[in-house]
Order: sequence, then structure tokens, then C-alpha cells
Amino acid sequence: MPERIRKRDGKVVRFERMKITSALYRAMTSVGIEAEVASELADRLSKKVVNEIDKLFDGRIRIPTVEDVQDIVEQVLIREGLDKVAKAYILYRQRHAELRYLKHFIGVRDDLKLSVNAVEVLKRRYLLRNSRGEVVESPMQMLKRVASAIARAERYYGKSMDEVNEIERGFLRLMRNLEFLPNSPTLMNAGTELGQLAACFVLPIADSMASIFDAVKNAALIHQSGGGTGFSFSRLRPRGDVVRSTGGIASGPVSFMRVFDVATEVIKQGGKRRGANMGVLRVDHPDIKEFIRAKEGGGFPNFNISVAVTDAFMHAVERDEDYGLVNPRTNEEVKRINAREVFNELVTYAWKTGDPGIMFIDEINRHNPTPAAGEIEATNPCVTADTWIMTAEGPRQIEELIGKKFVAIVNGEEWESSEDGFFETGMKPVYRLKTAEGFELRLTADHPVMKAGRITRYKVETQWSNAGDLKPGDKIIINNHRDFGNGNWGVKGEYTEGEGYLIGLLLGDGTIKRLTKELELNPNPRMKMITRKIERTSVDFCRGILKGLFDADGSVQGDQSKGVSIRLAQSEIGILKVVQRMLLRFGIFSKVTKPQHELVISNDNILYFAERVGFNDAEKMEELEKAIRNYNMRMNRERFVASVEEVVPDGVEKVYDVKIPGINAFDANGFVVHNCGEQPLLAYESCNLGSINLAKFAKSGDREIEWDRLREAIRLCVRFLDDVIDVNRYPLPEIERITKANRKIGLGVMGFADLLIKLGIAYDSKDALLLAEKLMRFFTEEARLCSVELGRERGSFPNFELSVWNAKYDAMRNATVTTIAPTGT
Repeated sequence: MPERIRKRDGKVVRFERMKITSALYRAMTSVGIEAEVASELADRLSKKVVNEIDKLFDGRIRIPTVEDVQDIVEQVLIREGLDKVAKAYILYRQRHAELRYLKHFIGVRDDLKLSVNAVEVLKRRYLLRNSRGEVVESPMQMLKRVASAIARAERYYGKSMDEVNEIERGFLRLMRNLEFLPNSPTLMNAGTELGQLAACFVLPIADSMASIFDAVKNAALIHQSGGGTGFSFSRLRPRGDVVRSTGGIASGPVSFMRVFDVATEVIKQGGKRRGANMGVLRVDHPDIKEFIRAKEGGGFPNFNISVAVTDAFMHAVERDEDYGLVNPRTNEEVKRINAREVFNELVTYAWKTGDPGIMFIDEINRHNPTPAAGEIEATNPCVTADTWIMTAEGPRQIEELIGKKFVAIVNGEEWESSEDGFFETGMKPVYRLKTAEGFELRLTADHPVMKAGRITRYKVETQWSNAGDLKPGDKIIINNHRDFGNGNWGVKGEYTEGEGYLIGLLLGDGTIKRLTKELELNPNPRMKMITRKIERTSVDFCRGILKGLFDADGSVQGDQSKGVSIRLAQSEIGILKVVQRMLLRFGIFSKVTKPQHELVISNDNILYFAERVGFNDAEKMEELEKAIRNYNMRMNRERFVASVEEVVPDGVEKVYDVKIPGINAFDANGFVVHNCGEQPLLAYESCNLGSINLAKFAKSGDREIEWDRLREAIRLCVRFLDDVIDVNRYPLPEIERITKANRKIGLGVMGFADLLIKLGIAYDSKDALLLAEKLMRFFTEEARLCSVELGRERGSFPNFELSVWNAKYDAMRNATVTTIAPTGT
């Protein structure tokens, strides 16, 4: 048997008989010969071919070429009387000769044996060129460039050069075998000076000319670097609305979309890809019908458009009811139209033009893994004006903070609000969230509240849940301010501790004396209450009130065996609820019991009460100190967790919104709620994508999937996409900051139809659906497990603590891991 063979490009390589066997087998099965027969016959004939080669080239210096071998294969087939097989083999040679000619004509050296179309696409969009525009790399060189550039990120995490090289070889193997390919910008730009590797970006558009044209400029930069952009135009005022700065009339979001479309038309993405945009408008925007019809007649060729439909709209469609259109400038309803008519029009134009699509925006936000980092262009969740906000100046109600920057205190830490402070967002239905411990808050149903997940001895895991989704018994987080100023919060002055103590005594026994009028106390003993003005006074005054109340109506009860508690009895339940909020600001958690009208302090809150409030009554203070001294074991640590009792409708009224950058949360009546955010922080986010070719994981001849090999590929691909985030060069600093805060990746699939063919499963069958479900569950679980392992190895994404994953996992590298992306090229 010959040892070597010369390939068409002149290279001399090792001779392999199995390649002849494989070619013969394919030719035989193509003409209907059964696999088992073809396998045996191909093996026997390949040996005859080798014997012929030995005879022909025995003693000759010339090394046989691929063409020599293929000529001999034809001769053997004809001699054996296998005319049909010989014809199939000759046609195969002819087709491949034509492909080689075409590839040569295209001017690309195909070292991966790709189709002509694939080579043409690579030449046009992916392969590097010199200054004269000539292609200077082959497909394999492109993949090596990409694998090397991405694997460099491994050095950031302490990998040795040997380990980096091994990972690089793994990346290259996946791509060379066409088992995985990243998104186009990664193939184009990895290892180049441009270095922009992400596929898709979301840019915010606020209702101002400056914001609109900032978005146009940023989109141009992104398109130039090879990315695509998505926009929500829902915040722009509708056509015909007033423009106060000029006294003119607004032209509406659809008119501004034309600016983006024209700008995109003249910019090629990185000189290789045409710009691509996604435009979204909420279904309750007054210009929704104009938006639905926007692509009629070929308009907006550089846009795909989608309508963001809400649950409320779909319910109205189902019931054939009207729904309200809301002006985003004023947040007021301006018109009501029939939902079913709008839906039918949407469907009609989707059929006529292919657009618009539909985004179920409420469902998307229900699955948003980082709701604390912002919502995905949804309605603003809000709270009512009477809500108490803990600030560095002390407790303030929202109505005092409208339009004013302030410093919020969240779990004992200071966080600055935006310059606008709280702002009105319109009239909305509100709900009253009540807990078994007595805490209450009025808010919209879509306002996220921090919920407790698994509670262990050392940690309370948290996640965000919309108020409307909370159920009785759910555990929610209450603010812990123990570390803020050792209980000395707020400004000094505004009455003394002594004056506060007097008011506390008076509230306790019903006698009304000095300061009554100034502090707006009601002189009727049956109507006694702690007014809003009292609650917002200095820390000293509040401490005095608490001392007076507990001296008048408080007691120390129990012992170590029964449990020690401090109790405050009051006929007015409203006073107890205010006292509960006041105590919480000192880091003291308490419970209000309705039947007994008692406030109860237990666990290690007793120690903080003794230190930060205490009794002036010597007897009671001695009793408290004695109970603490006799407690010969550590008191239970307070977890600052309350149980949901109910969430009930509570009218319709004006509600308010705020932005607290960084923490994206605030203390509202003691609850930890996330800030509404007029502009979602998911703006400026980007995602890098890649897809696994499922057809490559069908087990030859067995009609099965190679699950273990697929698992290995998924894990390596997750590592690849996470590395992309680190080596990427971002077009805007805001994009880099937000992208690295959440580290979203999107691993998807392609080749599902080809897989079904290999497995012998009909595309439109139930078996196909079951396999799709099984595959995607496997994908998601394996990708997420890999992200958990990377999180432990490299650290979780910065927003992990504020994400839904914090309640389920101890680490997570990426906020999202999977997506189904288009894979046209």
C-alpha cells in the first residue's frame, strides 16, 4: 500500500485507504445499495484499488495524486460491473471539479471543503482583506484567528499558556467541524484592530430632540462596528401633541423612525453588513395604528418592527372590549379604542408586509433575570405619595421629594437619587400589600418587591417579585438599618429628645398638653395619633417619643425558657404601625398583633432597643437589663423577613417614580422595593450570540443524539461566549458598563430540521415537538450549570445579588445563557 499521496494543492500527506472506502460507500448507498452490503463491498473494492495503485506505481519515483487514485476507482467499479455506482462516482467527481473551479474563480482557498455559496459569503463579508481589497486569509485561517483572539481572555483568570492553548484548540475544533459558530461580528472582527464582537444592542430614546439624535449617532457607531440596534419609541410623544419649548406640534415616533432608517441606509455595518434595526412601540401608544401600517408600500426597509402588547390589551381582545391609549408625556389616557380591531389590523399587516411582529412585554418582564437593573420597556411600576422613604435627612414622604435630589438609605447604606428625585407617572390602580407582622405599603401591581427565597442559618437568598404576583405566606425582605449611624440617622434640631419624651407620654395616657397645637395633635383622646410632622422630626425627638410611649404603655415579659419580649399595648392600632416604622429606622424589627393591639420586640432586637432607645422608667430599664443578663445564650439573630398576608385593591390615584442609580432600590415604608426607573437600565445592553449545529450531533446510523458530546460542546461554547465579553471592544462606554454588569450571552441552535431528517422524524410530528422540548431543556440546564461553575471560578456577574438567580444558586456568571438567534449565514 502506498505511504503517501499528493493533494491537488501540491501538499504530500499520508495515504489513508479508509477515505477510498468511505467514498465508495457513499456512491453505493446513493444508488440504493443497502448499508450493510455497501459497507462490505466498499471495503473489498478499496483493497483492489490499493492493489492497482501498488502495481501502477511500484518502483516509480512519482507519488500518486488524488486524481490518479480516483481514476483507478472508476476503472475498478466498471470492471466489477457496478455501472450505476461508477456513474454516481463520476458525477460526484464532476460536481466537485466544478466547485473547485468556482471557488478558484471566487478567489478563496477553501481549506474547509465548504459549499460555493459558503465560500462566496465568507469572501464577501468575513475574510480579511489587504489595503487593495484582496482576500488575504482562508476560512481555516479565519477560524484560527477567532479561536486565538477569544482564548486570550483565559489569561485574565490565571490560566497557564498550556491551558490557554488547549482551550484554543477546543474552540477551533468546534468551529472547524462546523459544530458551533459565533455571531457574525465575532467572525469578522476577532483579532482585528476593530475588535467589536457583539451582535445586538439596545439604545434608549427619551422624549427629547437631544436624546433622539444621540441615539442616531450611537446607532451609526454600532452599525459601523458590525452590530445591530434595537429601539423602543414608546416614550416619544404622539403626533399632534404640543411641544412647549417651541410652541409647535409633535410629529410623532413614526416620523423619527424615518431619520433612523435613512441613517442606517447609508452606513454599512463595518463595511460588510447592512445596518439592521428593531423598532418597538407599545400597544397603548396613541400612534399605534400608524406604527402598525408603517411598512406598507415598502417603507422602513432597514427596520423590523414589533408591537409591545400587554396582558391588559390581550384580555381586552379576548373580551372584545375597549382599552386606553396613553400619552407618554403626561401618562394620561387620551382615547379608548376597540382592542380586537387593533389586533385584527396588526394581524392583517403582518400578513401583508411581514411586519409588525408581537412582543409580549409583560411576559418578557416576568422572565427578566435582573429586574432590579431595570425593566425591558414596560410600564413604570410606582408607589403612592404617602409612602415613607428613608433618607439621610431622616424619614420623608414622597410628596416632599418630588423634583428634589435626595440620598436614600437602603439596608443601612447611602445611595443618591437622580437629579429629578421622585416624579409623577399618572393615575394608576394601586394595591395594599399587608404582612402578618403589620407592615403595609400601597403600590402598583407591577412594582417589584424584594422577596426572600431559601433562608439558611447564614444567609437569606433574595429575588424580585411583582407585588401582584405575591401570595399569602410569601416571605419578603424588610430593610435592615442597623449599620447606618448606629441608630443616629437624620438631622439634629427640630425638637429635643425631652420634648419627644413628653409627647410619647401624652400619647400613651391620652393627656394633651404642651406642643399640642404646634405638632397638630388632635385633642380628642380617642383620636390620638402620631402625625406626619412628628414622624419626620429629628432622630432625638423620635427616640424621645418611643421612650415616652414605652414608659407609659410598655413592658418586659418572659424569660429565657419562654422567650423574652418587649411589648407595647395601645388601643390605637395606627399608633403601633407608626411606632413599628420608627423602630425599624433604629434597626429594630417588631411585629404588630391585631387581636391584642400589641407591638412585640423579640430576638436580638431587644439588645438594639436597650442600646438605642431604652426606657426612662428606672424600674422598666432594670427589668430589661436583668432579662438580658439572665439570658445565658446568644439571642436569635433577626432575619428582617416578613410574611405576606394579602395584596388587595386599594383604589386609583396618582403614583410616583424615582431612579436610584447603582442600588436601583429604596426603602418604602420599610419594604425593600426596586426603583421604577423612568429609563430602564437595560438600555445600552449588548449580547453576543453563537449557535450549535444540532445536525452534527446525530449518531451515524443509529438515529440517536450524542448527548455526552453535545453536553461537552455546550459547556465549551458557554466559556467561549463568556470570554467574548472580556476581549470585546465596545463602541460606547455605557454599553461596556451595562454589558459587563449582567454578562448576558445567547447560546442557540441551528440545523434542527437537518437533525430531524437524520433521525427519521417528520418535521410536523408530535415526536419533533417532544424532541425540541427535550433538546432545549437539555441546552438550558447544561448552559446554566456551566455558568454556575464559571461563576464559582471567575466570580458572578456584578448584578447577581439583585437578580432572580441569587435565590436559587450560589453563583452565576451570566444573567442569561440561551437564545434562539437567526442563523442565515
